[in-house]
Amino acid sequence: MALPATAGAPSARAFQYVTRCALPRDSGPPGAWFFVTPEATGYARFMHSGRSLLVSLCLAATLGGIGVAARAETTLYKWVDQDGITHYSDRPAPGAEQVQIQNPQTYKGARPAAQAPRARNAKTVFKGYTRVEITYPADGETIANTGGTVAAVAAVEPAVQAGHQLWFTLDGTRQTDPAQGLTATLQVERGTHSLEVTITDQSGHDILSSAPVSFIYRQNAAASPPRGPLLPPLKKP
Repeated sequence: MALPATAGAPSARAFQYVTRCALPRDSGPPGAWFFVTPEATGYARFMHSGRSLLVSLCLAATLGGIGVAARAETTLYKWVDQDGITHYSDRPAPGAEQVQIQNPQTYKGARPAAQAPRARNAKTVFKGYTRVEITYPADGETIANTGGTVAAVAAVEPAVQAGHQLWFTLDGTRQTDPAQGLTATLQVERGTHSLEVTITDQSGHDILSSAPVSFIYRQNAAASPPRGPLLPPLKKP
């Protein structure tokens, strides 16, 4: 071997072959003789120095980084078959091209805190009616020439509950059928009338009644239409 005699890094001449000569059979390999040069002595000193240890550590760190980078990738093999379909596999195939695929980065977050089960929507408890009144006709209103019918309208809050019914009472007589919704068509005659509305439960018992309203109904007779003031007779010439 041949190395510089200094304590520097080994040169390319570190492994130079020197010479050959005949040696006794019991002194070494038959027909070969090697001797150490001063340059080889310098290489031995370098290997036993601290600088050799530093170079070894740097080399190990570099190789370790390469190993980590290699583990961050996956080797796949890509090829196109006779039908033009592209295939990928982790095993090599004839004519396949080797490709490197970056492994996906994963993150494991903390588990979310357990949430308390949501309570089901509780049914609204009916606490009674707060409003029951006649909105049409208004109290004291006059209605005329509707063919003897009046459309009565009521207001109820909250809405009429299931099983409850709404009844209109005209002049003290309750109608024979409950109202359809909040309205009813009433048969009336000329004159003054009173009207109220009542809510009943499933058993037909009264729950709440409105305050009565009074209205006047007028209907002009076709045989006697209204007349204006009499005109004085015309004077003869």
